[in-house]
Amino acid sequence: MPRPKQSGSSSYSSGQASYVLDRLIAERRISPGEINRYVGDMGREISDLEQKLARLREAHGGSGGYSGGGAEPVKRGPGRPPGRPPGRPPGRKPGRPGRPPGRPPGRPPGSGSVQTGVDSAAAKPGKRGRKKRSSITPEQLASRQLQGRYLALVRQFPANRRANFAKTAKEKGREAAIREMQDSLKK
Repeated sequence: MPRPKQSGSSSYSSGQASYVLDRLIAERRISPGEINRYVGDMGREISDLEQKLARLREAHGGSGGYSGGGAEPVKRGPGRPPGRPPGRPPGRKPGRPGRPPGRPPGRPPGSGSVQTGVDSAAAKPGKRGRKKRSSITPEQLASRQLQGRYLALVRQFPANRRANFAKTAKEKGREAAIREMQDSLKK
């Protein structure tokens, strides 16, 4: 069965495909009966492909012959694949920079990330990682936003002029320094 030409990228996630299908049904562009027909066609297409594959195997000599040798492929048991040295994960090349796999030497098993400044007796058992952030006050937020505006403006000036704006910010406040910088930029 010939396939229609596809324009653009055809790699969609399952979530995207489900969303599009739901929209098509909602907009009555496709009916549930057509969807059932396509799902039924999947089974027929699978059996057609299996028949073609069986004919190809038969024409090739009756074996699975993936390597062309005529013998069945060897099935391996569980464990590391042959030819890979121990201690190196798949895909990692020798001499490649980065952290070696496993826990760092000298650290006991089961220890998570390093907790600096936290007493191990006071730490909750089973809890690892970052400490929960506390929310900031509206005054802190306003101060940080003002500091961001100040820094964004002061970076537009050469180093020899920045000292004057820093002096203004210290004496009269950041708002005054920001107004002064904006006036300088307009000229």
